[in-house]
Amino acid sequence: MDKERSGERMKLGAFFHPTGNHVAAWLHPDAQIDAGTNFRHYAEITQTAERGKFDLMFVADAVATRDGKLEALSRWPQYMAYFDPLTLLPALAAVTTHIGLCATATTSYNEPYHIARKFASLDHISGGRAGWNVVTSSNVSEAFNFGRERHYEHDARYDRAIEFVEVVKGLWDSWDDDAFVRDRKSERYFDPVKLHYLNHKGKHFSVRGPLNVARPPQGHPALFQAGSSEIGLEVAARFAEGVARPCQRAGILPRPEGAHAKVRPSTGSAESNAGSQCDRRADP
Repeated sequence: MDKERSGERMKLGAFFHPTGNHVAAWLHPDAQIDAGTNFRHYAEITQTAERGKFDLMFVADAVATRDGKLEALSRWPQYMAYFDPLTLLPALAAVTTHIGLCATATTSYNEPYHIARKFASLDHISGGRAGWNVVTSSNVSEAFNFGRERHYEHDARYDRAIEFVEVVKGLWDSWDDDAFVRDRKSERYFDPVKLHYLNHKGKHFSVRGPLNVARPPQGHPALFQAGSSEIGLEVAARFAEGVARPCQRAGILPRPEGAHAKVRPSTGSAESNAGSQCDRRADP
């Protein structure tokens, strides 16, 4: 090992696909065939990753099923039916202690107040373990579920995403860390001077605030981003704390501070899964 890098620590993230990474993983007789909607399965593999000292677990998301020929999709069910991550992760927080809990949430088909509130709540429930993977949606079918005939244009999506994240971060600052005095003697629950209205008015959003959740334990939940286009890289540089980057050679994980190795377990038994297939890429 290079002496200059001997003190570094590799950070590992487990990427859990609903029916496994391989197209036919669900066909294996030992696979959890209903993995996408089996909470105990997610609990077991997350607890296994935690025992293995993984830094985080990650679940991807889209707000539409995959499009294509239904005959083919019926044999490749990945991302056709699975839990909403922001319903799943709070439940996983209750059965874990240390592992980070990260999920994708799109800026194209959500509102900043919703996302700020959900991730702040997850951060409180988990004791400061929440992470948001910021995406702009690559599945064009998502537009059809939100009153649109077409997906946002590429640069427009990122323009919206930049403002979206700025609003979310502003909402997370609605309350000072010590705003809640909760003093029965003085009959004062919070200090009114430590509550801040955002009053944001921008190109895409108008959000008064404040957020009706106390400041998250982390201050701001961890932000991840994996855009590879020029504007995607610019957005990642502006706010991401974990950024996806390809490896330069097998076994080496050169990456900026906060990026994580990604591990894609199959859908076999929980004990044999975690850490079984490292693709040596960075976490989104």
